[in-house]
Amino acid sequence: MDLRTPMVKGNAMRIVEIQGFCIRLDKQVEFQKWLVENEERMKKSYPPGIEYGGIYVAVFSSEKNAGEYYGIDFLDSYGAMDRGAALGKDPTSDWVKISEEFFQFLDTDRSAGSSHTLLKSVVDATIMDVPTA
Repeated sequence: MDLRTPMVKGNAMRIVEIQGFCIRLDKQVEFQKWLVENEERMKKSYPPGIEYGGIYVAVFSSEKNAGEYYGIDFLDSYGAMDRGAALGKDPTSDWVKISEEFFQFLDTDRSAGSSHTLLKSVVDATIMDVPTA
């Protein structure tokens, strides 16, 4: 997926979801191997309206607590989040099975870095000037 051209069909909104996280220190290499072996499977498991944008590791960053790894997804609407949540309730879905495998690598210590950001295209956003005194 080319980050410069996220999935947009018709009049769909352009939304980018970025989740920062840390991988357990003793599972870094194993995680990379798992991702290489499962990335295509991950892409296919996504619900309609959400496109897998990839998982990245920070080479450098000014963020101190955002996590070392970042998952990026492209959404066509806020409703796509509801479809993802609904699919997450189906224990037979590959979406859930992959998530369970992925969670085994996460550093779940509360002091481990993490972040969650939802970005909406400026073209699609409601932006207003705020009057000044």
